[in-house]
Amino acid sequence: MKAIKLRILPSLALCATAILLVACGKQDDPAAEAPSDAAATTVAKVPLSTASEVARELYVQGQSLADDLHFVDANAAFAQAVEADPAFAMGYVMLAQTSQTATEFFDAVDKASEHAAHASEGEQLIIRAVVAASENDQAAQHDALTQLVAKFPQDERTHMRLGNYLNGQQDFAGAIEHYKHATSINSGFAGAYNALGYAYRSLEDFDSAKNAFAKYVELLPDEANPYDSYAELLMEMGDYEESIANYRKALEINSSFPSAYAGISINESLKGETELAQEAAEQGLAAARNFAERQGAMFRSVTSHLFAGNTEAAMEMSNTMLAEAEVKGNHAAMGGVLEYMGDIMLVAGEPAKAEEYYDSALEQRMQAGFNEANEAQAKRTHLFKTAIAAMIADDAETAATRTAEYIAAAEVHGTGFEKRRIHELSAFLAQYNEDLDAAAEHFDQASQLEPVVLYWSARTQAALGNTDRAIDLATRAANRNTLSANLPFFRSDALALLAELNAG
Repeated sequence: MKAIKLRILPSLALCATAILLVACGKQDDPAAEAPSDAAATTVAKVPLSTASEVARELYVQGQSLADDLHFVDANAAFAQAVEADPAFAMGYVMLAQTSQTATEFFDAVDKASEHAAHASEGEQLIIRAVVAASENDQAAQHDALTQLVAKFPQDERTHMRLGNYLNGQQDFAGAIEHYKHATSINSGFAGAYNALGYAYRSLEDFDSAKNAFAKYVELLPDEANPYDSYAELLMEMGDYEESIANYRKALEINSSFPSAYAGISINESLKGETELAQEAAEQGLAAARNFAERQGAMFRSVTSHLFAGNTEAAMEMSNTMLAEAEVKGNHAAMGGVLEYMGDIMLVAGEPAKAEEYYDSALEQRMQAGFNEANEAQAKRTHLFKTAIAAMIADDAETAATRTAEYIAAAEVHGTGFEKRRIHELSAFLAQYNEDLDAAAEHFDQASQLEPVVLYWSARTQAALGNTDRAIDLATRAANRNTLSANLPFFRSDALALLAELNAG
């Protein structure tokens, strides 16, 4: 291997639920300005189209549960709503957006599309956006959401939908504008304050994030999620003990709240308390109510082992996850687990074994019932990861070929998430070829929310003699993006690099 020895892990998008399958395809797009009052229509809110009062009541109940992140219960309510009115298009939209598996998600999206003709104009725009997202057509998604906000500027939920889209594109400033607009319409819209907190956190504006989460807690003091969200901010700020205390507040309110167990596990790992991290993951597994939550809890056990440098234990638990997914016949979950196992092998310096796992992951995803767009994206992801495996294997020709193939495919068909990956992969190849100036330039254009990018960018800047910049990047690589599946692989290395740089 040439120049800086590569020990790299590609950006992870482990989509455990169908909701995250939509979020996995990310794209940069200019923020849409909130429309003026002159653009308002005579109807303030998007009408809800159903002839069944029972379905309407169940939908409202499900919406309230979804607002408070009770997705399992919300999904059950939406399922009952479409049972009461089988032509209820928006019921299927929300059934999709609270689903727990890829199959359920795509089935519900298909049903929403099938019944869209009977929905109101606003609902049809929402359905267009959801269908476009499921097909990774983010230009069409953005267009539909922009039209939605223009036609219903006084509906806080239209701004929330566009804000969520922009947040997914890492246009956090644009997202904040729409979240704030939502709160100006409805000062009691708790979910918008939660979203604001996360957007401010991504900009590292922690004071504004604290204020947003404080308002969220004020509005929903008896719900678990406000304390969970604030705990996540505290973890990002390095206040691990206070973060754990707030996660425990969430669990006092809802002992089945899965992300609180996950958050405690990560906090304990960041503190170096492996046994306590494993204990929290085991408690989350015991509290799990369904397959997706079991997979999430076991994944936190995997990451705890990785934080501790125990590759063997991480692979053992990954195999347990894989076996459960196989019993369920959940090919999407199997693909995600196999891909992460490939990443573990890649970081362990076993590129040949990593490629075997990546090949198996792709095979499972081709059996998962994805649409053509998502299958094509899975093939691009496989190219991305195997290109890096070739670099680690010191196979220059294969690395260059696969990188070129990935770039060609992602430039034409890729989401914004994948376009940022073009720069990530180009940076790794430039680094491999000892062109550190080019590597630094590409790293700057890759996602700055990925520990792997931040860490190798720091290494590159250090090699170029830019110590202050390297220190900043290494600090962020070690201490930010605490929920990233990449962080367990790079935190100890980032801390070691930081200590070395600070020592001069």
